[in-house]
Amino acid sequence: MPHVQVETFRLFVQYVYTGKLLLQDSGVFEMMTLAADLGVEDLRSACEDHVTSTLSVESACTLLAAAMEIQDRPGGKSASSFMERCITFIGDNAADCVKTNAFLNLPKEALIKLISSDFLCLEEEEVWRCALAWAKQRAGVTQPTAHWTEEERARVVTHLAPLMQHVRLLLIDSAVFAEEVEPTGAVPMELSLERYRRAALHAAPAPRPASDKRTQPRLAVNMFTGSLILQQDKSAFQAVINNWCGTPKQSWRLIFRASTHGFSAQAFHSHCDGVAPVLLLVQLSRGEVVGGFSEAAWVAGGAGGYAAAERAFLFALAEPPARYTLLKKAFALCYHPDCGPIFGAGADLFISSNCNSNSESYSNLHSYGDQMAPASLATDYNFTVRDYEVFTYKHN
Repeated sequence: MPHVQVETFRLFVQYVYTGKLLLQDSGVFEMMTLAADLGVEDLRSACEDHVTSTLSVESACTLLAAAMEIQDRPGGKSASSFMERCITFIGDNAADCVKTNAFLNLPKEALIKLISSDFLCLEEEEVWRCALAWAKQRAGVTQPTAHWTEEERARVVTHLAPLMQHVRLLLIDSAVFAEEVEPTGAVPMELSLERYRRAALHAAPAPRPASDKRTQPRLAVNMFTGSLILQQDKSAFQAVINNWCGTPKQSWRLIFRASTHGFSAQAFHSHCDGVAPVLLLVQLSRGEVVGGFSEAAWVAGGAGGYAAAERAFLFALAEPPARYTLLKKAFALCYHPDCGPIFGAGADLFISSNCNSNSESYSNLHSYGDQMAPASLATDYNFTVRDYEVFTYKHN
């Protein structure tokens, strides 16, 4: 096992002979890979559980570095999915993660992975400040830029140089650029000239290819913290949903995720009954995302199980996204103790109990939509659900 560190192998042998397991964040992926290579399934599973249960603001950067270190080793592919999970978590919680010592100690490759992501939820000025803090840490420089010696400046610039193409400098506020960025001496001359040329002309910049990330804003604010559905290529739909709700900057609080809390009707009702407003996101087995919003709550005791609402709508997050407003206000939601979330009478959107293992869920637009609406929110009338999440307003 030439690719396995001695300490990791010692802990592996200890587990095999005693059943005792001592895992550290920095070595968990190497242990997971070793367990997978040697077919010790219970140990591999224990490593996965450790990563899932310990992923936090404090541990995320350490786990990311560990996953990236071994992903290219023989048998290291098992760490790739966890690497993406760490990147997503850090992106969602960027404002807190970048304040940790683990962030400052990230390997260069891991830092580049983060700051090149469209889903690092920071304004570009903060991305720059994080990159600078990391470079200063690497260079052993503690003084503000104005107090650097030429030798200190050279050390910092050496560490900043490979990062500069990943920081979207053209998006940084002009005052911040002039006061904080340019004085470091790390900005290529041609880029400084381009910024000043754009500012002097007071005109829109020349069109750039869609693939040019330098002028593409990141997802600066994650309004659905904790969502596993509205992430990566689906993140842009966060703003779409908020605009539909009439509150562009609304933040949401996750109250239920089926893959975490359980797919049974009982699990859904124990977390969601009585909560209002509610926003439902449903990811189907084929990857489609549909859902609904209602000012009313799911509560037992209504006439026929229905709950009325003045404001509610259903939606399908396709290209283009589509919204279907409530036509029959008396039937905004439906409550049934043996079923998951239900919108409308018909039902317009029905999620069955244990919807991940059957195809009893369906959509039949009736109380929502208009004459131009399709028969169903989804491609198929019946469907199987991969996961679903329920949110309410964050201040609730």
